[in-house]
Amino acid sequence: MEYLNDYLVFTLPINVVEIFAAIAGTIFLKKVPAYNLSTKYFVRFLWLTVAVETIGTYAPLAYFEGYQFFSFLENSSFLDNKWLYNSFAVVTSIFYTYYFGQFIKSKIQRVILKLLAVLFVISSIVNLAISGVFFIEDSEYVYLVGTFLVFFSITLFYFELLKSDMLLNLKRYLPFYISIGVLVFSLCMTPISLFSEYFNQENSEFVKLQSHLILYSNLFMYTFFIIGFYICRIRTTYS
Repeated sequence: MEYLNDYLVFTLPINVVEIFAAIAGTIFLKKVPAYNLSTKYFVRFLWLTVAVETIGTYAPLAYFEGYQFFSFLENSSFLDNKWLYNSFAVVTSIFYTYYFGQFIKSKIQRVILKLLAVLFVISSIVNLAISGVFFIEDSEYVYLVGTFLVFFSITLFYFELLKSDMLLNLKRYLPFYISIGVLVFSLCMTPISLFSEYFNQENSEFVKLQSHLILYSNLFMYTFFIIGFYICRIRTTYS
């Protein structure tokens, strides 16, 4: 019962704020008459995240109910939900690379981002196939390389901002809010993902640290998204 309470305390707030962010994005699309395609895709990605998180609850639910209803999972490779989150980590990195790449004007830089994204997908598939971690723990390669790819795309995005007049209107520029949220979240989550193998009952202090970091980094990121949607809903710059 204690583990169940801890699980609810550290996961329910994340699920709630994810849903709120997706709802805020949907309202934004309805209220703002002129938005670009990237914003529409971003809101869809938020709803995809909600769906993935909902599906991912099957693993803890099966554990806490003693595998009575989910007995078919007990001796299968899908006992844990790592396969789902390893796959979604690849999708997440590719999406954010695409998203921030849409605001980069240099054709050469955009081509470089596309090539890096393709190489990342291919290398991630190979790594997940041969490393043996796909079903049992977070892939260090996927999370680390994916984070560097997202950092690189955000860095190019910031350099693009420096060359434009958008610096004068950052307060009402939605991609800026998204970049801050993603950047802080990635800085917090990547180190934790690299040591996910220590997430077990024997390492209670690490479990506690990881649980708090996951909670607060998610709350920060999605709250920042919500703030961005709210502020930019009345802005005049829709890109």
